[in-house]
Amino acid sequence: LLAFRRMAVGDKLRAVYDSLSRDPNSLSNLDQDLPNYAQHNIPIFSLPQEWLWCESWCSDASKKHSKTIDLCNNPLHKEPKLDMAKRVISGPLFMKSWVEMDEEIKRIIS
Repeated sequence: LLAFRRMAVGDKLRAVYDSLSRDPNSLSNLDQDLPNYAQHNIPIFSLPQEWLWCESWCSDASKKHSKTIDLCNNPLHKEPKLDMAKRVISGPLFMKSWVEMDEEIKRIIS
């Protein structure tokens, strides 16, 4: 944290964010664009693939090793996010499916 403060990382990220936010098209992929644009001024390193599984660029076989799942838009499955979540968060890898978790939350809050 001290090294980041000395390097003014927060200020640099805010400057990149400010420049990106002026373009409405860039906001749709801000989670990807911000580190991509900032990596030339800030030391950013990629995590191993198992830290972020996304259907767009990861194989189904690698899903079982993933630590987190990004419900990213897959251009091969043009479908609403909720339908995609129901499809991706299901099967033997999960203790509960998306549908089961959604029903459980609905019961808790009602």
